[in-house]
Amino acid sequence: MMPDSIESLQRFGLKIFAEPPAALIPRLVVPVFHRWIQNTTVDDLLIDVADYTHLVNGPSVLLVAHEGNYVIDQAGGRTGLAYVRKQPMQGTFTERLASVCRTLLAAGRLLETDIALGNKFSFRGNEIQFIANDRLVSPNTSETRSRLETALKVFVEKLFKGQECTIEVTGTSAEPLTLTLTVPESIPVETLLMRLK
Repeated sequence: MMPDSIESLQRFGLKIFAEPPAALIPRLVVPVFHRWIQNTTVDDLLIDVADYTHLVNGPSVLLVAHEGNYVIDQAGGRTGLAYVRKQPMQGTFTERLASVCRTLLAAGRLLETDIALGNKFSFRGNEIQFIANDRLVSPNTSETRSRLETALKVFVEKLFKGQECTIEVTGTSAEPLTLTLTVPESIPVETLLMRLK
């Protein structure tokens, strides 16, 4: 049984990284996200798109939804797609983690295959970043990191099917607790998505 503090963690995000990074051009995603709203492309209740492409090393495009936000993010100089959950969900932490990951991977697959973006990039299937977005429940301490690593290992086993995974703490103690999960072999996003069905 996981400690209550981790089991009660509801607000967190996951990020996958584009390859090659420069091929995912944030300004081109703005009309794509608007189309998602118009066509009800994803299950979330989509609200609006915010264009922050003038910013450097941070969120570039934000698709605001009631349940969570979809973000084209360039934090740390690494372009990728993040999904940050805002609303509580049912289930254990591991079940919620899998649900958030499904949402992220499905959105990533939509972007990879969108004709308007030119099919010029894919998302790396061997690296996922976890961001704990609730400092009260998950302060950036060594104890929290240890508990999260234990919880994430259960998830990693299902997602990466036995590949040896390294879990690295990224960021400073002043930032939300961020852990990067990496395995040696890249796996297509489509395959990862099927493993979480």
